[in-house]
Amino acid sequence: MATNLTPTRFADDTVLSISGSNSTELQNIVNTELDKVDEWLRFNKLSLNYPKTSYMIVSRKNNQLIDFNVKINGKTITRTTCVKYLGVFIDDKLTCSNHIAYLENKLSRSDGFFYRIRQYLSDTALKSLSFSFVYSHLQFAIGAWGGVGITASNQLNVLHNKIIRAMTYSSFRTKVTPLFKKLNLLKLDDIYSLALGNIMHKFHSGNLTDNFNRLFTPVNQVHCHATRSATKGAYFWKMAHTKYGKRSLKQLGPKIWANINPSLHDSSPLTFKKQYRDVRISALDDR
Repeated sequence: MATNLTPTRFADDTVLSISGSNSTELQNIVNTELDKVDEWLRFNKLSLNYPKTSYMIVSRKNNQLIDFNVKINGKTITRTTCVKYLGVFIDDKLTCSNHIAYLENKLSRSDGFFYRIRQYLSDTALKSLSFSFVYSHLQFAIGAWGGVGITASNQLNVLHNKIIRAMTYSSFRTKVTPLFKKLNLLKLDDIYSLALGNIMHKFHSGNLTDNFNRLFTPVNQVHCHATRSATKGAYFWKMAHTKYGKRSLKQLGPKIWANINPSLHDSSPLTFKKQYRDVRISALDDR
């Protein structure tokens, strides 16, 4: 099917995306392209689940585009301001506020849970449960939402710290860094850094798609000087001026990679993840 829409598929979920600067022109293009999609579905004897089909306009501007109307096969598609895709809530302003609220709700319930059960379980059992009820949610796709989410909300850190204090029978005034160190657990910011480190390692090893090539450029391809960063396999980054830009994958990924021991650069994925996690745990002493 020839179309200007960019498809992203996973199992039976499909996302069609297109960009434009003029709302009227964009609406006409989308409806024209959806006619092609409808024709392709009919030709292949497939049906669309209309109740589960929606569209979203992603823009940082406050323009609501009230008259924007999308149809396929004569049926109007409902507009949404947030969609859950592959386990992550994506909103039309890319603020990750809905996903943060979802995580805060999860951690709020876990907080009371750990206070109630801690007297019946050993430290090992509590730690094991923390991976199931806490870290599984914090780690999931944090490379996608962490740059914006961690900056925008301090409540996640507060809830995470409360759970750690509950697990260790500590008062609310107790400093949490030694507690994380004692339990050999990562703080939220370190979970994000570990995720970015893993992404950079996969990119360095050639295990990511070509879409990432526009994000990372080796320093030795930017200039021919034998600087330390060029000889250590570092990646180039431009200065960011916003708080979100400074915590983005494009900005923070190369910075994290530059501080990783070059001996780990060519290690196996499992070895890298384990040893870099140990590095982040050890660095808790310095904060």
